[in-house]
Amino acid sequence: MSIIRKSHSSLLIFLFIALTVLLAACGGGSGKTNSSPSPSPSPTASPAPAAEEKSAATAAPTEPPKPALETTSLSIGTARDTQLSPLIVIANEEGYFKEEGLEVKTELFAAGPDVIAALGSKSIQLGSSGDIPPIIAKASGLPIEIIAQQADISGVQTLVVNPDKIKTPADLNGKKIAFVPGTVSEAFFLRIAEKYGLDLKSIESFKIGPTELLPAFQAGNIDAFSIWQPVALNGVKKGGVALLTGKESHVPGEEGPQQLISSYSILIAHNDFAAKNPETVKAVLRALNKSVAFIEANPDAAAEHIGKTLGQDAADIKTLIALNHYALNLTPELVTALESISKFLKDNEKIKEVPDFKSFINTSYLKAVTPELVTIP
Repeated sequence: MSIIRKSHSSLLIFLFIALTVLLAACGGGSGKTNSSPSPSPSPTASPAPAAEEKSAATAAPTEPPKPALETTSLSIGTARDTQLSPLIVIANEEGYFKEEGLEVKTELFAAGPDVIAALGSKSIQLGSSGDIPPIIAKASGLPIEIIAQQADISGVQTLVVNPDKIKTPADLNGKKIAFVPGTVSEAFFLRIAEKYGLDLKSIESFKIGPTELLPAFQAGNIDAFSIWQPVALNGVKKGGVALLTGKESHVPGEEGPQQLISSYSILIAHNDFAAKNPETVKAVLRALNKSVAFIEANPDAAAEHIGKTLGQDAADIKTLIALNHYALNLTPELVTALESISKFLKDNEKIKEVPDFKSFINTSYLKAVTPELVTIP
């Protein structure tokens, strides 16, 4: 019996060992001996959804669509000079208005008062003017508002004189002097008279248009004239001398910087148009802000655009635009300058009351487009 049990146990042990070897041969072990392991999933297949989610989460957000424009067609008035027209001209030439969905017709006038008159008649919807014409118009009750600056134009206001007759400001007494009435041209002349104590009763004043100044000067009908650029530059080319500018003295022995006047060109809207077309006004400001950047980055190309539109030499234009600082900013400095010139106009009986600039300047449009450009409290 013991021999039979021993043989039976040995047989069981043998069968167990054989079965273990067989399982190992069939891949039942650790798999190190399996030359053809079953394929495992690709290591990049399962993370794909997570990668897609991460990509979507980090992608730059798309800009919301711009509100629909109330109108896509409008006229903007400006003058044939480098103080009022550059931002508008460049926005047309570089296609910035079209990028904003606008079809803009640029109306060129002789001077700021003509721009404001057209705005009052609603033949144009927006206008770029020097600061004095809109101040006078607002003080007279015209429903207009300032929506942006265009440029600091103090440096281009110039007194051109006949050097044979006038060498110092005192020599202006008893002479014939011309200026454009109701503009910074007149205000600049009055500032000069005030600073240098001129006898206005002895001076024969001529109130004429900007296109008439140079012919009158060349003919000897006037001895000096106060004007902006490029008329002043053309006067110098014809034998005149720039005795004073808004920011500099060329008086012999008194050469150097001095602030005779602070002057700005500004963008004006008729109240009715702006109130009914706020998105269109904002689109115009977006386009003009691109023009500011273009002038700073490409002065040569800017001069070419402006010269072509105004019919003037690009080299001269480049010289003149360097005298201005172009910007849309609505700042406390701008308000201070406008209030100062308004008080000056009132003191000289050009207006009866100084406008309320808190209501005259509408910051809402520029603030909606580029809020950092608005620093008025």
